[in-house]
Amino acid sequence: MASKQGDITFFHASGGVWARDAMATQGATTELRKWDGQMESSNDAQRVVLNPDAARKLIAQTRELLQPLGLIGKETATEAVQLDQVAQLDAKGKEISHGAGQATIKFGYAVGGIAVRGAGAKTVAFAEPATGQPRFAGVFHGWRTVGKDTAVKMTSLEEALGAGVLTDPELEQYRLAGHRIAITRLELVYLALPPFMRQSHLFPTFQVEGTVSEGPRGISFHFARFHHAAPPAAYAAADLYGPYLTVNPDGISPSAAKPAFA
Repeated sequence: MASKQGDITFFHASGGVWARDAMATQGATTELRKWDGQMESSNDAQRVVLNPDAARKLIAQTRELLQPLGLIGKETATEAVQLDQVAQLDAKGKEISHGAGQATIKFGYAVGGIAVRGAGAKTVAFAEPATGQPRFAGVFHGWRTVGKDTAVKMTSLEEALGAGVLTDPELEQYRLAGHRIAITRLELVYLALPPFMRQSHLFPTFQVEGTVSEGPRGISFHFARFHHAAPPAAYAAADLYGPYLTVNPDGISPSAAKPAFA
């Protein structure tokens, strides 16, 4: 649904919702905003933040809006406010001033003490400062209702890594070309697919970050992706089936070869 006032998109595959108020920023001449409780920070990435009291108040106001609408799941595990960082530059690119912009209120999820990551594991609201209550410029709810538990047998760590991390065909090609692959982060999480995709089960994955060292052709880069932590046979044994259980979550087909790297 759409009009000059805004638009609403409903994702039938998941029950997710994206809603936007196109009138929320009408009349604003720049991206700069003035928030009660904003303060300077020593964080280079977030130079302007809300103080803890102002952040808690904005989170509470967001919950007050979303919970009666069913647009926030009961499995929320994290909540945070992030201000857009805005800078004014002169004609030569030198910063004249900086400040805060629109606020993003983020809710993350966990199930059974394990974090859920991915495009389908978040509720996000965008707010503009106003007297009293903030004006919400948009809401994205990408969380599916959680049902009953199903046990999937996972054995050794080697088998879990071999389900995807150690058989990544792209990284295997870089290894064969003379590069060195280093894993800098490995976290066991559940993965929720994007709201436009059907998904009947959360499944265990490794959230992986790492580096590919400079090789013969001078190529080096950082990478981040998700890989299965349980093999397809484990899902079959649990009578669980779905196209997302037989390929790697990041879209790379699994390799039947030996581990690509160790």
